[in-house]
Amino acid sequence: MESKGRRWLGIIISIILIIVVGYNRYRRYEQKQERSRVQQQQIENAKAVQEATKKLDEDAKNKLSEQLKDAAKKAGNIAKSVEQLKNAEMNTEINDGYSIVKLEGKFLIVKDSNLDQAVELAGVTDAFVIPTNDEDHRQKYNVLVVKKDDEWRVVDETKKGEDVLVLTGETITETTKFRVKDKTLYIE
Repeated sequence: MESKGRRWLGIIISIILIIVVGYNRYRRYEQKQERSRVQQQQIENAKAVQEATKKLDEDAKNKLSEQLKDAAKKAGNIAKSVEQLKNAEMNTEINDGYSIVKLEGKFLIVKDSNLDQAVELAGVTDAFVIPTNDEDHRQKYNVLVVKKDDEWRVVDETKKGEDVLVLTGETITETTKFRVKDKTLYIE
């Protein structure tokens, strides 16, 4: 009986060992499959990243190309404007890139030598850039003065030539200078 018991015990132990070995092999197989799926997913992710990067690079190149075209067009327009400004009857710097230009009998306020965005001053018959000494703020700057409707007017070049002050009964020449003191404009 002992030999039958040992035999059954041997069979049971063998079955248990076969099950344990089989289970371990099955687990290794599952782990190998999982690693394979992860690698495949990583490859797919890498391809997606490469495609996205390539698309971004192409978009950036296209955007840069458009910016270069726009810059070249602007440079061409400015060069054309500069050429036209050489033929102007008057081209006097005011402040901060603004100029007063007389071209073909018209007075224009021009920013950064760009005639395409110039503002025409309608009804103006004469214009001067007058140096001004602002004693209140301790500054020196230029003021644009135009003659319109037989009156001299101080205009703001940054606001499309809007009138700031009308100088009724005054005579302005190229040699006139302004002085501001206590918020009062004095003509010298």
